Order: sequence, then C-alpha cells, then structure tokens
Amino acid sequence: MNIETEIETLKQEVARLRQEMNEYRQFIRYNPPQEDDDGKPQAAYITIRCAIFMMAHPSDTNRSKINIMCGEDGAYVALLGKDEQTRLLLQVEKDVPEVSLLGGDHQYKACLRMDTGEPSFELYGKEGTLGVQLKVLGEAGRGQVGVCEAGKARAVMKATELGGVISAVHDDGHARITMASALNNGELLAVTPDMKIGVKIAANGLDGGFITVNSAIGKPGVILSNVGIGGAVVVNDHAGNRVASLPATE
Repeated sequence: MNIETEIETLKQEVARLRQEMNEYRQFIRYNPPQEDDDGKPQAAYITIRCAIFMMAHPSDTNRSKINIMCGEDGAYVALLGKDEQTRLLLQVEKDVPEVSLLGGDHQYKACLRMDTGEPSFELYGKEGTLGVQLKVLGEAGRGQVGVCEAGKARAVMKATELGGVISAVHDDGHARITMASALNNGELLAVTPDMKIGVKIAANGLDGGFITVNSAIGKPGVILSNVGIGGAVVVNDHAGNRVASLPATE
C-alpha cells in the first residue's frame, strides 16, 4: 500500500468515525462538572435521550436482559428471563405508577399500583384471573381486602365509617352473610336469595343481645332476646304481627 492509498484510507476512516460520533451525539450528551443552584459543586454526568434502551451481558449480547422504554403514555422498565419474556415490569403509564410480577406462563401474578391516589395490591391466579385484592380507598384511607375465585368476589373485609365489615359474597356480587361492628354494637346478618335479611344476630337489644329469624319477605317471625326481666321469645305471623310470646306479655 502506497502513501496516497493509506492517506485516502485514513480519510475514509476518519469520516466514518465522525459520522458515527455525530449519530451518537444525537442520543448522548456529556455534562461537565459545574455548580448547582445553591452554589454547591455538581459532578459530571451523561444524559442519554432515546425511546428504547437495552442492556445485555457482554458475553451474551444476543439477549437483552433489561429494556427501558419511553412512550407517549409513560416510561417502562422490563427485566427479562432466560426465555426473553418479561418477569418484572416497572411502569408509569398516564401518571399511574405500577410494579408487576409475571410468571413463566407470561401472565400477571402480582401487581402493586397507585391509581387516583388509592394504592392497591393484587394477586392473580391462572390465566390472569384476580385472586386477592388489597386496596386503600378514599381520603379517609379505609382499607379493603377481597378474596376471589376465577375473578369473582367470594369474601370481602373492609373498614367503614361506622366500623369493620366482613362479608361472604356469591356469584351475583351480593353478600349472603355479613358481620359488622360499630362502637356500641356488633351484627351478623344472613341474607336470603332475594336479598332479604333472613337471620339477624345483634348486641343492641333492650338488655343485651337478640336474634331475629325473618320470613321470606323480611318480616320478623321469631325474636329471641333479653328484656330486662329475663329472656323472652316472640312469635309473629307472616305479616310480622305478634301471635304468641314467652313469657306472655302485652
């Protein structure tokens, strides 16, 4: 190779390197050491501007292990497994932060989310169906726990303005039995298929607790209570009118 050919080759190499550097400079910016707004020294740093950033081990460059993505709706960080499928996903989509765990079947298994100021934690079963949900609701910050089967609620435990409530729920989403607490009373309510109270056990009777067994239309049929002079049993007709009592009283 003569000198002219070697010089020409070097020129081409320099031009190629300059072009690559110009391309890199579109994405990478070096910020030299400087002072911050308070006059304190600030170390040098690098700013990378791109839509997708992939990281892989040097000995396995064909596999990306971490993907960092920025889109119109938010930012995403995905940690991948050996099968190149996401196992851990961190995202802020439309200002809603979320951390998700995915299983070997590529379905969501757990999700921690902050939506409209209300945090929630969800666990999923097969095919991504909801299994357990924990939430904090409203400005009062009252907690709620739901247990599901195939995505349908089966049991709910929550805090209310008056106290705590535990309910067992059917496929229609309505509670069939509920246990509630208040400052001066506790109640256990069993509900009929047409959503009428069938049995009520409460602690706010005349002199202690009472039990009410209702008809299908929700009218008291039998009342067992304490009335101050002792125990009492009241039997009513279908319309809820008294027909007998023990002891016999007016």
